[in-house]
Amino acid sequence: MASTRTFRPRVFGAGLIATATGWVLTQAPDTLDVAGYGYALGVAGAATAAGTVYARFRGAAGSNRLIGRWDRNTRRNGGTASRWQMLTVSSRWSMARRAPVLRPSLRDLGWWDRWRTPALSYATPLCKVGGQTVWTSCEESTLRIGIPGTGKTAELACRVIDAPGGAVVASTATDLYDLTAKLREPRGPVTVFNPGGIGEVASTLRWSPLAGCKDPATAARRAADLIGPSGGNDEGERWNIHARRALAVMLHAAALGGYRMRDVQRWVANPDAAAAQVMTALAGSPNPAEMCQTAEQTLRMTARTRDGVMLAVAPAVAWVMQPAAAKCGDADPDTAAEFIDDLTDKAGTFYLLGDEDGTVGPLVAALTAEIVHRSRAIAAARPGGRLDPGLALILDEVALICPTPLDRWMAELRKRSIVVHAACQGLGQLRQRWGKDGASMILNAAAAVLVFGGCKDPGDLAAFCDLAGEREEVSATRDADGRVTSSTTRRVPVISAAMLAGLPNHRAMLIRRGMPVALAATPIVWRRRDVRRAVRGQTRTARAAAWTLRTVRRAARTKAAQTKTAQTKAAQTKTEEVPA
Repeated sequence: MASTRTFRPRVFGAGLIATATGWVLTQAPDTLDVAGYGYALGVAGAATAAGTVYARFRGAAGSNRLIGRWDRNTRRNGGTASRWQMLTVSSRWSMARRAPVLRPSLRDLGWWDRWRTPALSYATPLCKVGGQTVWTSCEESTLRIGIPGTGKTAELACRVIDAPGGAVVASTATDLYDLTAKLREPRGPVTVFNPGGIGEVASTLRWSPLAGCKDPATAARRAADLIGPSGGNDEGERWNIHARRALAVMLHAAALGGYRMRDVQRWVANPDAAAAQVMTALAGSPNPAEMCQTAEQTLRMTARTRDGVMLAVAPAVAWVMQPAAAKCGDADPDTAAEFIDDLTDKAGTFYLLGDEDGTVGPLVAALTAEIVHRSRAIAAARPGGRLDPGLALILDEVALICPTPLDRWMAELRKRSIVVHAACQGLGQLRQRWGKDGASMILNAAAAVLVFGGCKDPGDLAAFCDLAGEREEVSATRDADGRVTSSTTRRVPVISAAMLAGLPNHRAMLIRRGMPVALAATPIVWRRRDVRRAVRGQTRTARAAAWTLRTVRRAARTKAAQTKTAQTKAAQTKTEEVPA
């Protein structure tokens, strides 16, 4: 960017004249004794002339100079990220520079051993831009936005495989489990929680939301996790406040009285019949007077208000009516949850499989929130206040399966090395679940956003194109014969709405913190070498099992035929021995 200051020829000429006059005086005879004045006048004139030239041709100062350099880089690269910007912000080298902060255990290593540490132990590759890999660290959360079938799940599966530490994987289908479970088994324990009864995947864990609810604070936290966000609706938030209070009292009473979640669901359906059991159980609370008063206010309010409160509580316990969910989520509340220690200390993998209609979403959200709560407490006691290695939350279809306080998690968990990798179908889905402000916080807190093609909402497309910025485009003017007579520049979007909507599968616009946007190629999990090797191993195992089965069946048929032949011969021999 050129300076806005003009050149002052008179000042420049005066400087040259003064310089020349000073030089003449330095050549005067010694008898005149003017050489000292000549040197002073020459230096002053030269400084004046040089200052005038510098003031004319120097770059802008301060912020103006910085903005000018950014503008030149933008024009040079068409408004997209350059290789140098990606190298300094998102390369493997830039991740290695931050390794001692990301993993406190690396601080005691020498610089050579630290640089030799595999980058996958503190960072993961996100995508590729022109053959250059873009990395994100174990403290940077990411968000994927795109309609189904554009490549979100194929990219998330790579996140599961490459997670440096423990991984919590939530999905509405078995795709992520089928693609990654075999590769995660050598890394650590694999646990499955399938309350939705998806596919043929059996649950290896039973957990009840009543676990720990003998503590009133835990019961209040668990009630908030089960009810979830209100979607930014003020009226809905008021009802949710009463619903959390009522459900917290019931969870606390059920834990004290030895009841199960099916009893809590029955209390919600018929509060009048539940009053006696709840009040009796609360007598054993650490704060019996306060809890009994809260229960009295909740259960004895007017019928119309109470019905509204229980209507807000009902979705949080509706999953109890599903047999598969009740089998997984209505276990003994005293069951220990050692799998959380496996996640933080043994690089374990925990799969949560929900349903598409969101019925078991409150149960999945409560268990995920419990994992985050325990992991955050464990990280606070570790060196640097971080998990080493970190914990990854891979949440596919996050608005459906896991209605957690994602707007707070993506901003707060990074300092504990707990990173969130979420995927949704659009900004409208985020606004519906977390409200307008919550969706904005999620979008702002994500260090990297991958926007896949297929979006058809003009508002969302305009918002993403505005984030991409503008670039300069040369426009030619032609005469009637088609000859170019002049050319001008105009400002156009870096990527138009039509181009963004028409991106092919496994291609996305990358909005990365610290650099301009870029068009990226997202990884496809089934093209990975380790995945293909695992698939080939499973195929060989299946073929060997099929061959063994065929061999056993063939041997059985041969033996049966031999037995039948022997029986026939024996019968014939016996017939021949009978006298005529």
